[in-house]
Parts: sequence; C-alpha cells; structure tokens
Amino acid sequence: MNRNTKLLLALLIFNSLSAIGGGIALMAGAIKQPEWIVHTSFTSLYFPGVILMAIVGGSSLIASLALCKKVVGWQLACLLAGVIMVFWIIGEIVSIRGIHWLQAIYFITAVASMCLIPSDTTDAKQKV
Repeated sequence: MNRNTKLLLALLIFNSLSAIGGGIALMAGAIKQPEWIVHTSFTSLYFPGVILMAIVGGSSLIASLALCKKVVGWQLACLLAGVIMVFWIIGEIVSIRGIHWLQAIYFITAVASMCLIPSDTTDAKQKV
C-alpha cells in the first residue's frame, strides 16, 4: 500500500469509528441536543443516530474493509462513503441551521478521502 492509500484507509477508519460512536451516543441518549431536530420531522435523536451509525459509519467501515482486502470495486466503495459523509454533513448544517467546527472537520475528511482514491489501477490489483 502506498502512502496515499494508507492515508485514505486512516481517514475511512476515523470517519467510520467517529460516525458509529456518534450514532450510538445519539441512540443511547448520551448526546442531548433536542434543538438539532427542531426543524426536522424527527421526534427524537434516536433515528438520526441509527442513520449516522449504520449508513454513514457503516459505509466508511465497509469501504475500509474493501480497501484492505482490495476487493473489486473498493474505489467505488470509498467514493460512496465520502459522498454519504458529505451529504450527511450538509444535511446536518441545514437541519440545525448552523455550523459546528466538527462538521468542518468531517467535511474535510470526506472530501480528502475522495481525493485520495487512486485514478489508476496499479494499487487496486487484487491479491492472488
């Protein structure tokens, strides 16, 4: 694995662990920010926690595993995980009607992970 691919893997793992942890914290009630859902149709933070954990965190986790195993299509999985994170952050900003510094960090890590996906297939060959 080259340096950029290792950095991509690190970003995917960071994003997955953060999203899974944040989702669990929302679902368990450890994060109590009812003002975050005032302008949404959610009645509690539980379902946004499920989405954060399963969709946002899960996509980054699957992408990181695909990258490690060099399965066919790992680049697409990485791109999809980045796109999902970007849309999640945009949705958060719109729903809470404000920007938090953590959103900037996750937006940057999502965009950086998409930029680090190699355009050639030399690093994408499956192990035999």
